Amino acid sequence: MTGRRRWGFRARLAALIAGVFIFGGVVLLGVQYLLVQQLFAQGISTITAGCLTNDTTAAECSIETGDGGEIVIGGGEIGSVAIAQTTQLSEEVLSGLLTWSIVILVAFAGVAVLAAWWLSRRSLERIARITATAREITREGLHRRLDLPGPRDELTELGDTIDGMLDRLDDAFERQDRFIAGASHELRTPLTTTRTLLEIPLAQGRVPAELTPAVRGALEANERSERIIAALLTLARSTQASAEVAALPVDLSELVRASLDERASETASRGVTVDAPDASVLVVTDAELVRIAVGNLVENAIRHNLDHGRIRITTASDDAVRLRIENDGRELTGDEVARLTEPFHRGERTRLAGSGTGLGLTLADTIARALGGSLELAPRALGGLVATLTLPHPRAAES
Repeated sequence: MTGRRRWGFRARLAALIAGVFIFGGVVLLGVQYLLVQQLFAQGISTITAGCLTNDTTAAECSIETGDGGEIVIGGGEIGSVAIAQTTQLSEEVLSGLLTWSIVILVAFAGVAVLAAWWLSRRSLERIARITATAREITREGLHRRLDLPGPRDELTELGDTIDGMLDRLDDAFERQDRFIAGASHELRTPLTTTRTLLEIPLAQGRVPAELTPAVRGALEANERSERIIAALLTLARSTQASAEVAALPVDLSELVRASLDERASETASRGVTVDAPDASVLVVTDAELVRIAVGNLVENAIRHNLDHGRIRITTASDDAVRLRIENDGRELTGDEVARLTEPFHRGERTRLAGSGTGLGLTLADTIARALGGSLELAPRALGGLVATLTLPHPRAAES
């Protein structure tokens, strides 16, 4: 059943309208044919009753008409001939009527199908506009509205309802972004204060030896909280970046090399080999945001790689600018890869294990969409992950 394609709503509506028209035409022509047949039968019965008698030598016979008049014709054999001719004439007329009724019905069916298709198209034009506009509205474009024109009817009411829903969604997302940004800013000060209060006595040697591991653990937890808050601030900024992108030319390959240099010590300690791009690839975008996205992708490839594994990084520029980062690692399923961009998801790790924040790929994905691009993740055949960051080509930005 899945291989069979069902008719769309427009086709079904057109078929229904055409079916109603054709059924009406069949009923009308059928009733007309039966009425004509009945009238001919009544006429022949009247002639038979007036002219067929036992006396074939009668000089004449009379036939009453429907309006009270009378028709006089020769009697006997002449009356029989008249009846035979009338019967033959009625059969010819009914046969011709049936033929022409079928021809008219076929022509009427064609007109009905065309009219039904036009009516269904006219009726669904506004629904098609609602569908197209709703499909174009994204998280970054919630300010758009349908503003459906036309008379005040059910479709206009539907459009107003969707606009009202978009208003509520837009307001909810703005409140969420403001809350994240505000909470992150407010939490930064007490975290900084806590870190200072723990570092000073530890540096001065005033912490008892048995408490030193606990204090260092508290400092690590504090540092982790600061990284999460910084990531949340970046996430809140990137969700609003589409309207305020500072479009400047950026060398994507240079950003990759800079990110690798920042993490050179971790790469060396893990024994990871990196194949980095040499050719310059320009993209016109927000330099700071794309730097964060590239850095998170590179860090993810290093952190989740195998010891003595390999990272292959390539860049390309055709209809769009693409950065492809492929790293070794454990085998991943499609479901696992689909969840990697969820906030605070670390695969097999719990929310408390590991040194990462669980927001790296979430940030990269959010930034890519905010900059008009995309991030595609796919499991590597031999284990590991393939991440492809796609950004608009500079020609698209110039146009």
